[in-house]
Amino acid sequence: MRRSRSRVKQVWQVCLIFLLIALVLFPSSFETPLRLLSSLTVEVVQVPLNIAAFFNQKAMDVWSDVQGLIDLRTDNQKLREEVLRLNLEQNLLKEFEVAVDRYQKLFDFKQRCPYSTIVSEVIGRNPTNWYQSLVITKGEQDGIIPGLGVITPSGVVGRVFKVYRTFSIVQLILDRDSVVTGLVQRTRDEGIIQGSDNGEVIMKYLPPLSLLKTGDVVITSGLDDRFPKGMIVGTVKQIQNKEAAPFKSATLRPYADFSKLEEVIVLLDIVPSNEKSKTCFVLDAAASETSERFSR
Repeated sequence: MRRSRSRVKQVWQVCLIFLLIALVLFPSSFETPLRLLSSLTVEVVQVPLNIAAFFNQKAMDVWSDVQGLIDLRTDNQKLREEVLRLNLEQNLLKEFEVAVDRYQKLFDFKQRCPYSTIVSEVIGRNPTNWYQSLVITKGEQDGIIPGLGVITPSGVVGRVFKVYRTFSIVQLILDRDSVVTGLVQRTRDEGIIQGSDNGEVIMKYLPPLSLLKTGDVVITSGLDDRFPKGMIVGTVKQIQNKEAAPFKSATLRPYADFSKLEEVIVLLDIVPSNEKSKTCFVLDAAASETSERFSR
């Protein structure tokens, strides 16, 4: 067996030697067969190479598309984050603009008001009586004591009810236990302003022959130690005139918006601290027009 293999190997070696000699001695005679052989070899080899190149190109195209989708997703995420950032900045700017407007009104009010005051932030409300009280950031360390009047540039809010070291509880005029002496500005009729169970503000004990009308402005009378005379409370919304009742009463529309209180002003003293002659409150055009329309 080994001898037969060695003989075959020897035969192939001899054939290869003769082929090399022939190629050296007679190159022209082998040119055409070699050319055909090379062409055939090129054709045979080119097919798998073309197939490999085709699939390679397709793979590159697919990868390019995948990479494009990845880049697109990344860019989309960046754009979303940028839009979110810009929206947050826009909201902050709007909030800043609104705050500047509020503080400008507070500053203008303090410039007009002749009384000693302190501005305080509203930081909460009592959940058990949401519309009857609120919590402010000023307390004993700021000179706050129970009973002080609380107002806004729009009108009367209430009084300080409880005081702690760093914060205080304010009782709103919407509370049924809140009592403020009031005066109808046009007719000069006096009465008691008090809250009710349904959150309305009622002016009680008005003279039975009072000529007040819907739209009349009601102010503080200055007959208590909480508010000086002339603080705006609201306008007459509805008049109750029962025949058997010895007094008239009226439902008021407060000027202060109790649902949007963010800062309030505490009256530290009801005695003027300077000689300012300007009034603390300025009715806006819309409020004045409404008051005049109701009074007609």
